[in-house]
Amino acid sequence: MPEWLKTLLRPVYFRVDHWRGNPGFDFHRLPIVDIVHEYDAVYSYILDARGAPDFTAGQYAHVIAPGAIRDNHHVRHMSFANAPQEAGVLFSMDCASASRFKRRFRKARPGDIVRLFKVRGDFTLKDEEAGRPVLFIAGGIGIAPIRSLIAQMDAGGRQNWALVYAGRGTLYRDFWAQFPDQVAFADRQTVFPKVATALTGLDRPLIYLCGRDAFIADTTAFLTGQGIAPADIRTENFSH
Repeated sequence: MPEWLKTLLRPVYFRVDHWRGNPGFDFHRLPIVDIVHEYDAVYSYILDARGAPDFTAGQYAHVIAPGAIRDNHHVRHMSFANAPQEAGVLFSMDCASASRFKRRFRKARPGDIVRLFKVRGDFTLKDEEAGRPVLFIAGGIGIAPIRSLIAQMDAGGRQNWALVYAGRGTLYRDFWAQFPDQVAFADRQTVFPKVATALTGLDRPLIYLCGRDAFIADTTAFLTGQGIAPADIRTENFSH
């Protein structure tokens, strides 16, 4: 089948599959409880956790925008920003783009239904590494899965971590206020010096790095230059 015909028929396929009830998919329907304007066009969406899928801190779900069907315009991978034991499901996103998915969320209101399916991801903490300290490095909206991981560590009583958080704004300010000695905020000019400072206080740290492609590439190069083994750097692309 030629590509132009596939493109033409794809919306028909998704619509027919929707009418058939999307067989083979297990959707979790969660109402929006609250919407928090973090800064600029960045928003956090708090969903009712009742009926949420099982997940591990650091993972993501396939998310269908409110009022939309499962198709290639209205589904995105969104990382859980909450840990499993927290009261609400938390997603955050930069809604500045004109994508159909983001436009739906910009128009969303409390009570609107968000559907989740297919939890995936291995940007998670490993039990066998619990004794090693962790340095989290986040760029912008890439703080979302890292918040999930830190909330999980805190709930388990693990305090052997530090965070360097770089961005033009700050998400989850109230959450970070609990950890004044472990969280360092940075910008483009100060992020690497602050990472270097954080490394001096950690013995054989594991690195959890999340952000856009360029941020990950530049930070990985800096870390390896500081003597961090590539096997000790875990990354998660957060270009959405």
